[in-house]
Amino acid sequence: MNAGAPRRRSYRAAGALGAVLATVLVTGVPAGIVFADAAGPTNFRSEVVAVSPPTDTITAEIIGGDSFFQLTVTPGTEVLVNGYQQEPYLRFGADGIVEENQRAPTTYLNASRFGGDVPAGADPTLPPDWQPVGTGGRYAWHDHRAHWMSQDPPTTATPGTLIQTSDIAMNVAGAPVAVTVAVTWLPAPSRLPLAVGAAVGGALLILALVTRRRLAWPLLVVALGAVGIGWWQFSSLPPETGPLLVWWLLPAVAAASVLVALVIGARLVSYALVLLAAFELAVWVFVRRDGAFRALIPTDAPFWLDRAVMAATGVVAVVAAIGAAAAMYRLPVGDD
Repeated sequence: MNAGAPRRRSYRAAGALGAVLATVLVTGVPAGIVFADAAGPTNFRSEVVAVSPPTDTITAEIIGGDSFFQLTVTPGTEVLVNGYQQEPYLRFGADGIVEENQRAPTTYLNASRFGGDVPAGADPTLPPDWQPVGTGGRYAWHDHRAHWMSQDPPTTATPGTLIQTSDIAMNVAGAPVAVTVAVTWLPAPSRLPLAVGAAVGGALLILALVTRRRLAWPLLVVALGAVGIGWWQFSSLPPETGPLLVWWLLPAVAAASVLVALVIGARLVSYALVLLAAFELAVWVFVRRDGAFRALIPTDAPFWLDRAVMAATGVVAVVAAIGAAAAMYRLPVGDD
């Protein structure tokens, strides 16, 4: 027996692992930071509860959990949304063009979920500087009157109770209108979907072992499920809210890696690709981890399905990563 073979196997496995980690950094991290303030899971539900006086020329709703207030205006109607100091903030033209006042302090405060910095040139008393930000008479933005502004729950309330009501003032066709938003602190979600998802992931692994299939097969199944859930979430939100590419791109890369690994067969590069896919899916679960334990997820997909797929993906990714790493080490030297 060649005494240097274990050492060479270790070096080879370490090198492949290093390549995998580098690929994760190149493909995963940038995808996650393209939009730093996209909608995220939350324990607070914001709802439009009244439009006073009632009008059928506007539709107001909360999207992305509680992150964004969205206004849709009927064609031919002009709407002016007031900022926090009653300055002109957003203008919806009769032609559907949406413009934002670059001199309104509200513009900069609404740049992030918990408030942005206001530059010295922003002055609510100056004439508006309108810049187009949308078309089609629809636009969504962070409006701090429409959500709970702290990352911590209120100390004077309990889950399940109303904690805030606020009005968003605007002029619709020249008449003053107030949109009232109520915020409720929601109880924590059930852990049952996580348990079911983890059980499904375990069942896929057991099935692969019983039928003597590679762990790449259950990894492919959960990767495709993650692509579907991620795309569902991505397509649930309009572009101006910054939906994260990482929601569907990471599992898509993982699925492609597994498919190539299955075509190549039991070789070093194949196991490295499986390890890459497992890491990509682990990163995907990590990025979306808050959705497992917070009441609302910014997606149109059923919350139970989202959580179940996330749990199944996490279980399979961990086991597949361990299996691929072990196989890379055991593979005979020279069988690359």
